[in-house]
Amino acid sequence: MNTLSLYVQRNEEVISADSRSLISKRYCTVTSAMNREFWNITSDRQNSIYVGSYGRGTAIDTSDIDILMSLPESYYNQFNSVYGNGQSRLLQVVRQAILVRYPRSEVRADGQVVKINFSDGMFFEILPAFKNWDGSYRYPDTNMGGNWRSTNPKAEQDAMKNKKYKQ
Repeated sequence: MNTLSLYVQRNEEVISADSRSLISKRYCTVTSAMNREFWNITSDRQNSIYVGSYGRGTAIDTSDIDILMSLPESYYNQFNSVYGNGQSRLLQVVRQAILVRYPRSEVRADGQVVKINFSDGMFFEILPAFKNWDGSYRYPDTNMGGNWRSTNPKAEQDAMKNKKYKQ
């Protein structure tokens, strides 16, 4: 039995309600900033999803909150056609959009994500991505000259839900 199951069985909170509230507030702030920059809308929920352990419901602490932010296909076309690591340039544009809302936080591009380090020890990793026809996403990888990778977080989350219900 995994650690999360033990906590749930004992009716203990894995992540406190206060922490979940703070995570939600920061998620909405990041999403809103990204939507303003890339989609020209004010929504604080559209085009983003929790991924990683928090998105799967298996997180046991708040040190690493992963968010996939879907961007318009036009940005993929723009940065894919750039000579010499357009992926890195895309991450820098995402970084600048986040700095508008979090100018005093440490915000940096790192490989495939933009990391926001908060003074309370919590950090978010923002994965900019482009939705494919099959529900998967393309995301930038700045390593080794830059390329695009693929992920399907919804399939991963569904698999985890199915596993939970079968136990």
